[in-house]
Amino acid sequence: MKNIVITLILLIGAIAGCSPYRIVRNQQDKSATWLTYRTFAFVDTSRLDPVPSIAYQAAVRQVRQAIDAELMTNGYRQISDAQANPDLLVNIGVVVNEKTQTRQTTINEAPRYMGQRRYNWQSQEVPVGTYKEGTLNVHIIDSKQNALVWDAAVSGVFRKKGITPEQINEAVREVFSKFPGKRS
Repeated sequence: MKNIVITLILLIGAIAGCSPYRIVRNQQDKSATWLTYRTFAFVDTSRLDPVPSIAYQAAVRQVRQAIDAELMTNGYRQISDAQANPDLLVNIGVVVNEKTQTRQTTINEAPRYMGQRRYNWQSQEVPVGTYKEGTLNVHIIDSKQNALVWDAAVSGVFRKKGITPEQINEAVREVFSKFPGKRS
């Protein structure tokens, strides 16, 4: 009985600890001197699409706020203008792909067949639905050397109703769990 209770507690802990996001990239410059960095600013991306959609603007604003909170928690101070020579520049990128969910057919789904002996059936992938998967890329650049010091990306599936601020915050927390510039 005691073993069942322990196994159940471990199983619940493992399920509760699982994040719906996965880190797809976490690369850092080993020669970066994180203790010398104190300030950061975001790279201006408004010139890429002069008239982005309202939903896009809201999502980018939420991502920036979440990254700002993570960096400030780690002891960095934001400078509002990238031209004011911050120590670090933060560049973000978001990619959303629509994907098709499939499943494998089984022999039980094969049609009944009577006739010639050369009948052949093969298992196939059949589409069962579509979903959207988003990837958030975070690039942190040493502005004085113009060198990439940290490159990370996190990926996750969007819920049916779209992405919420809580999902964005959770994804940013997940990617910053691997941040090499923590000041503890």
